[in-house]
Amino acid sequence: MKKIITILMVVITLFGCSDKDSAEKIEFRKGLIYTHNGETPYTGEGVSYYDGDNIESRGYSKDGKPDGEWIYYFYNGKVKRKGSYINGKMDGHWIYYYHSGEVEGEANYRGGKEI
Repeated sequence: MKKIITILMVVITLFGCSDKDSAEKIEFRKGLIYTHNGETPYTGEGVSYYDGDNIESRGYSKDGKPDGEWIYYFYNGKVKRKGSYINGKMDGHWIYYYHSGEVEGEANYRGGKEI
């Protein structure tokens, strides 16, 4: 029993400590994603900011292109839109929100085109 509790504590600690600081600060340049002041297109989880404190977007990229889940935020911190990319193109189900947080609309994409 002690062994199970110890394992659970380790798992909770590892997964419970991830926060916004675990993602790399990124910026968009010439249509690609780079780490802040980086020279090569970025692969991994990144966060871009309106300014030092307010998150503009958060998601995953591969070779500088959005690839995976992305969330975009209004300046007030509420979600603006969220969905997924594959190789830099919108793909799958996207949800769009008003400033109030209410759903504005939804759309499905494949290869960057609405279907």
